[in-house]
Amino acid sequence: MTEPVSASAPDTEPATDHAPADSRDMHAVHAMLRRELAELPEYVVNVGTGDGRQVEVVAEHIDFVARILHVHHDGEEILVWPKLAERVPADAAPVLAAMQADHAGIDRGLTALTDAAASWRANPDAAHREAVVDALRELAPVVDSHLAAEEADALVLIDTYLSAPEWAEVGMHGIAHLQPEQFPLFFGMLLHDLDPELYRVLRATLPPDLFAELSVSGPQEYDRHRRRLATAA
Repeated sequence: MTEPVSASAPDTEPATDHAPADSRDMHAVHAMLRRELAELPEYVVNVGTGDGRQVEVVAEHIDFVARILHVHHDGEEILVWPKLAERVPADAAPVLAAMQADHAGIDRGLTALTDAAASWRANPDAAHREAVVDALRELAPVVDSHLAAEEADALVLIDTYLSAPEWAEVGMHGIAHLQPEQFPLFFGMLLHDLDPELYRVLRATLPPDLFAELSVSGPQEYDRHRRRLATAA
């Protein structure tokens, strides 16, 4: 986590060298994170005591979702908040401070979750399973509250004070932290039950050929993945 940043003087102007950022794709990422965190407790509680094989499937998914959330926030810490701190009016400083404080709290929750999942992998009993459920149920409302605040207060700052190329860097930061073989699953998660308008927004962020491929392979892989997760149900 980077050091907290403070906003600059109120006479700072938005950057005008490029088209402004369009942060609507953030709503798609947030929808994915909310859904995955909401569904995970049921997957966990449905794993039978001692079923090490299914524990591994579900714990691996927990790690994947946690990784996506951490990298998503890491991209903001590196590429968003410092730029906004230099550009937004001083009265927007509390928004940036709140976003960073939320990230710190979420990071602590993610550490507790991934530690609990690792212990469950090593000891696939009922007590360790319940510890994972508890960690998920503590983390999910914290994440949801942060995402709602970001949508209400921070996205307008992004769209006003960041350029489209700068915003694209944030998405590329996330993609760079995935293995190529994880691309279909990630995009399948992202596209699942997505609002049609957000679907069009995401389609515009990728080269047409790549989106055409991932819009087919992604949902197929995610469907297979959800069936694996639900095997014990």
